[in-house]
Amino acid sequence: MKRRALLGLFLALPLARGQACTSIPALTQGPYYLRDVPEREDLREGLPGVPLRLRLRVQDRACRPLVGVRVDLWHTDALGRYSGINAPGTFCRGFRRTDAEGQAAFLTLFPGWYPSRTPHLHLRVEAGAQVFATQLFFPEEVQRQVYALPPYRERGMPRVGNRQDGLFRADLLLPLEKEGEGFRGTFVLVLPG
Repeated sequence: MKRRALLGLFLALPLARGQACTSIPALTQGPYYLRDVPEREDLREGLPGVPLRLRLRVQDRACRPLVGVRVDLWHTDALGRYSGINAPGTFCRGFRRTDAEGQAAFLTLFPGWYPSRTPHLHLRVEAGAQVFATQLFFPEEVQRQVYALPPYRERGMPRVGNRQDGLFRADLLLPLEKEGEGFRGTFVLVLPG
């Protein structure tokens, strides 16, 4: 099978899982959003950690791709620190504009955890005057695999599991597949309204 055909199947996975055209829940963007971050695909800045390739597709409720919208992604590093908050810099932060298919791609690291939350990613989408924020969560079996590896292993498993986190939503669980030494995930963000 050709690479393009495989990519098409990979990108269609979330649609086959029933996420198409159903709005996802909005969640707080949290206190750590910073607007002045680089526009870039690779958020790692040379930091250690398990690679995470993320493809987001932004669309409206009629399943039409939203083109040229700003998608911000931010999360902690492998040690559970937010750049610009508990550590200097802009690591694990950035934004992209969606392409003609409504997609934005990022290469980052699997996030570390901090005491009050389960591991998660923050997303903020600006589509014209509409601003939408949410968070994505990770399957706990993947967390166990990742947190057994350096540099995560020194901190052990998260203190808060998915079900103990008051913001966790099963419909915001990011499906992941192994890719080399890391993981890849695709998620469809259907904006309300």
